[in-house]
Amino acid sequence: LEDEKQRLQELQRLQQETSELIIHDLRNPLSAIAVSLKMLTMTLPDEILQANAKLLQISQNSCERLQRLVDTLLKVSRLEAGEAEFTPSNIDLGKMIQETVARISLLDRRDIHIQVKLQSNLPRIRGDRDMLERVLTNLVDNALKFSPDHGTVTFEAQPLPGGIQINLTDAGPGIPPEDRQRIFERFTQAGGEYRRRRGFGLGLAYCRLAVERHGGKIWVEPGDQGTGSRFIFTLPLYPPRG
Repeated sequence: LEDEKQRLQELQRLQQETSELIIHDLRNPLSAIAVSLKMLTMTLPDEILQANAKLLQISQNSCERLQRLVDTLLKVSRLEAGEAEFTPSNIDLGKMIQETVARISLLDRRDIHIQVKLQSNLPRIRGDRDMLERVLTNLVDNALKFSPDHGTVTFEAQPLPGGIQINLTDAGPGIPPEDRQRIFERFTQAGGEYRRRRGFGLGLAYCRLAVERHGGKIWVEPGDQGTGSRFIFTLPLYPPRG
């Protein structure tokens, strides 16, 4: 058993090192592609730009998607290794939720209503602003991805003794009970209807690692009357040191 444990640890170390090498090797060429595409849109004659506008937009969107993937991979790897930069500050989480919803609502073109229900006595917390903004963004993106058109996504926040709880409920297909733990692992997706929607399986892994870094917990359960999914995470008022 000890030999097997050491072998698994060595495999995990090799996997981690390989992932980091791939991530770093991808960043430079992706940046070069992004700069080249931007230069093309600035220098090509208008008639050529208009004739190839759709092709250029597809290229730019694909490049941005890959850049987000590489960025998330890097952040997940650093969190797993305990090397992620953690800069705490005093945060009004209710305000952060409202700003995140407003920003995403401007970008998302589908007719999905995002409802925000915040209790008025929410306490400020101490945490890393960038990490928590990414957690909220990932959860909203996930909810929008799996919600039907004309559906509703509901954000709720309430104080806890010594902390705060955030709920995000969607109107999607729901997550099978056997997948409710594993969806927070990297490169893992739920089965059933969830599997039909493609993704990298990194957003929720990042959420788990970032919430746990703050000393909180995250989980998923069925939505109201068993419809959709409700992602819940808790945060203490003060993150653990280290």
